[in-house]
Amino acid sequence: MLGRWAVGVQLATVSLLAAFFVALARTIRLQEVRVWAVAWTANAVSLVAAFGATSVELPLWLLRVAGVVYVAGKTAYVVLLIVGARSHLQPGGSEPLRPRSLAIAVAAWSVVLGVLSPQPALIQVAVSLMVGGLLTTGAAWVLTRPRVPRSRWLGTAMLAEGLLFLHYVPIVAPVLWGARPLAPYVRYSSFFDAGAELLVALAILVAIEGSSSQHLEHLNQELLASQERLRQLVDLDPLTSLSNRRRLRAEMDRVRATGAAVIFLDVDDFKAINDRFGHIAGDACLLRVASTLTRAFRSDDSLFRLGGDEFLVVAPRLEADAAAQRIQRLREELAEGDGHAPPCRLSVGVAALAPGGEPDAALREADDRMYAEKRRSKGQAERHRSGILPTVLV
Repeated sequence: MLGRWAVGVQLATVSLLAAFFVALARTIRLQEVRVWAVAWTANAVSLVAAFGATSVELPLWLLRVAGVVYVAGKTAYVVLLIVGARSHLQPGGSEPLRPRSLAIAVAAWSVVLGVLSPQPALIQVAVSLMVGGLLTTGAAWVLTRPRVPRSRWLGTAMLAEGLLFLHYVPIVAPVLWGARPLAPYVRYSSFFDAGAELLVALAILVAIEGSSSQHLEHLNQELLASQERLRQLVDLDPLTSLSNRRRLRAEMDRVRATGAAVIFLDVDDFKAINDRFGHIAGDACLLRVASTLTRAFRSDDSLFRLGGDEFLVVAPRLEADAAAQRIQRLREELAEGDGHAPPCRLSVGVAALAPGGEPDAALREADDRMYAEKRRSKGQAERHRSGILPTVLV
């Protein structure tokens, strides 16, 4: 009677675990959770067969059927427990199993053992040896290559249940030749099995929590990376890949403590370039200005395209003479065409942002100087066309 109660307690425990994991699989859509839900369901089916065989007088043929169902369910439970562990340890990296081949192997093993075994003790010994061997092997695999530290809980629980089943083998084996079991508590082994299965279920939940946390952390990193890419797309000029106005305030605040040279640049007669050569040539001209700026200034200088044909350089701690040399080199390179873009001239205004100075004042000063130079260039060009003064290349 107590043995039947033990099986009943185990059946109730495993049935609740099966229902819980089936519900969990609908909430947490991880492959290992789905596999483990099927594993606990198979275990519950095996215990239904065991409870029926120990509680009711059954004809021999129906007893054989119950034996087949018990072996199949218990085997499927152990195999799927290990498959779920593999999916947990190697998400997306393991080769897919062949469910049909696996089902045929489990069915063949179950039919052979359940139908041909001469006595129930042989089924118990064979199943204990199978469960213990597979679980201890799977536990060693989990413990040696855990996906997260909490995966070791799963390996430890699998090892405990595997050793529990292995220890049944020498205790029950004497029954095969007509002797008594070596320990009387084997009649109530279902109580121990229920405890071990609860331990495995708790370890699975700990492992799921660890993998879910890792998955969420991975998603968070991807989200942060996507935000950074979007921020770069928003803060960069789509044509030249230089910074745009959105980054200017942050950069001016950054260099305020050390001081910087603020350099406004504007392409002279850019509208005429577009009208004469077309907008493709105009874009090529802007790209050439951007690439030439990148070569002419230092890697820690900030380059901006403010819109249209206006550019800005913020060069921390760059002296006026060094700035003038770089601007002259820039003008000389742009004065020659390169086959893709026509020659172009620049009007430039330079202002110094003193350490602790006012960024807006430095920007206005550089802007005013750039427009003053542009007006002088236009005035010189008009006087040249009138025959008063030769053109000066700026």
